Amino acid sequence: MAVPLATTSFGSRSYPLIMSEKRNDSNGKNVISDYRLSAWHPEMILVSKAPVTLQGFLIIPNSPSATLGCIQTRIKLQLIAPNYPSVRDAQINFGTAIALLRDRKFDKKMKELMSCDVMVPSFLTRLQSLIVSTSNFMEDLQSVLPNPSGVQLSCDDRLKNIKLSLNDISVILERNENTEVPWKIISSDFPKILAFEGFEKNIKNLSIAITKFKWQVELLEKAWEQLRQIDKNCWVIDPPEPNKSHMHRRIHLSQSISVIITIDPLKPTALPEIKFIGSDSEVKKQEEYASNNIGNWNLNCSLLENLRMLLNMYEFPEPQESLEDKNSIIGSRECGICFFAKMEETAVLPDKICNNKKCMIHYHSACLAKWLQTKAGNQVVFGHIHGTCPHCKENISCSIEY
Repeated sequence: MAVPLATTSFGSRSYPLIMSEKRNDSNGKNVISDYRLSAWHPEMILVSKAPVTLQGFLIIPNSPSATLGCIQTRIKLQLIAPNYPSVRDAQINFGTAIALLRDRKFDKKMKELMSCDVMVPSFLTRLQSLIVSTSNFMEDLQSVLPNPSGVQLSCDDRLKNIKLSLNDISVILERNENTEVPWKIISSDFPKILAFEGFEKNIKNLSIAITKFKWQVELLEKAWEQLRQIDKNCWVIDPPEPNKSHMHRRIHLSQSISVIITIDPLKPTALPEIKFIGSDSEVKKQEEYASNNIGNWNLNCSLLENLRMLLNMYEFPEPQESLEDKNSIIGSRECGICFFAKMEETAVLPDKICNNKKCMIHYHSACLAKWLQTKAGNQVVFGHIHGTCPHCKENISCSIEY
């Protein structure tokens, strides 16, 4: 039976619509499909019945609500559906307006849509959503080009990942399918800061991302400058190659002791977290120095100046390429039990040193605790296991909470 046509007006133009007559139940599916097509996609017209060929424009709203008077985009297309109302085995041709939106990801999504055995109206609605998500990205990208902020933008060949860079700091954003929050951070040079987490989970467009990225870089520049002074003037054991995300430094003080400082990136000249690592006698001595001097910490002085005051050190030891010729363990910094500088599971450096000045072998606390637990007769007191050094047999102890 022929499908009768009706017309509807849009401005000064009229378009024929596919309208269905009442049919028996076996064709009821077509009736629903035809009316949905006219209601959902009024600018798609029937140009051929065998095979069913629809041609016209797909309305793409430029905002989430097309009913609030927003500007609309009309994408020209032709759909040939030999198994109408199903989209199975259909062919689709686009006008030139969509050329900039098409990439490998878009084409892949299109193939997935075409492979689904759905009704034509539903297919066109899904196609609308795909075009909206793709066009939103292009508009987002165009809105920040050119970019006067000084932040550099680069992207991969699929336009999936965008890299923002400023002052050797970078973050990489990945475009996702969430239309409300279309961007997520997949790589960042920033340290983990609780105050930044809200931004990382709520990136609605690239303009906001650039503004907040630049603000964060400027906010943390003082912290990075304080740490640069430490790296320049101290013998930093860990991290071996500091990057912008590292807010801690382990500083070599002597063959028998080092100190780990962890700064607050938002308050870089404030008193940092401090932990001494070394022989028990040296740790006790340094803790006494720090306790006596802590009241003299000055927020208006640099981190380096305050540490010199706190530790009673006019200058910190300078880095040396090797101390092996001086019979020191520091040169290799290997654990005397596992013989690795860093533990495989945690990348932690040895944090326990034998008290015997003739020995001063370094150990990972975890390795030493396991070793001492294998020896009968060793006692645990207040969370510490006591025994003898595996090398010199002098008394040694370490925490069993590692």
